[in-house]
Amino acid sequence: MTVAYQGEPGAFSEEAARLFFGRSTRLVPLESFGEVFRFAGGRRSAYALIPIENSVFGSIHQNYDLLLKHKLHIVGEVKLRVHLHLMALPGVLLRNVRFVYSHPQALGQCDAFVRSLRRVEVVAYYDTAGAAKMIREERRRDAAAIASTRAASTYGLKIIRRNVESNHHNYTRFLALSATRANPRRGEKTSLVFAAKNVPG
Repeated sequence: MTVAYQGEPGAFSEEAARLFFGRSTRLVPLESFGEVFRFAGGRRSAYALIPIENSVFGSIHQNYDLLLKHKLHIVGEVKLRVHLHLMALPGVLLRNVRFVYSHPQALGQCDAFVRSLRRVEVVAYYDTAGAAKMIREERRRDAAAIASTRAASTYGLKIIRRNVESNHHNYTRFLALSATRANPRRGEKTSLVFAAKNVPG
């Protein structure tokens, strides 16, 4: 079994994939959601694990569009409690940080903390774990990332502020997708997509 997810090793999608499919599953990190959908659609015994909505920041609209575009079936879901931490290279203190990098969704989930930082530029990045990886590779001592505990350990960063999310009941719902239809059991969910006329009322 092979499972594709968007992001770098250490991303929340990786954690959700291991939670749903098991620790021994072969995981394939890809840069974009489009690549994840194409990967799962073009291979047997391949799955995709994608985020679909966050309890604080709402729906990931791009993935709704990709669900309509690609012939993949929803075969399961998993909810992951999202803990977001500010991390930097060892020895870097909060007062040294001039730039904070993370995925726009994560930045939105940490809005109150981010706004409390003085003289800090907030920069949207393609992935939470990708931000941590970039800081490590470029040896940025003026920057920090907002990402997961797994990202900090993966890239050798030190957490300088824990649980900086604005809402501590912060969950993301992920969908498991496959080109092969699953046999529904009693109590399973069915997802529908429909459009209504754009008229007043």
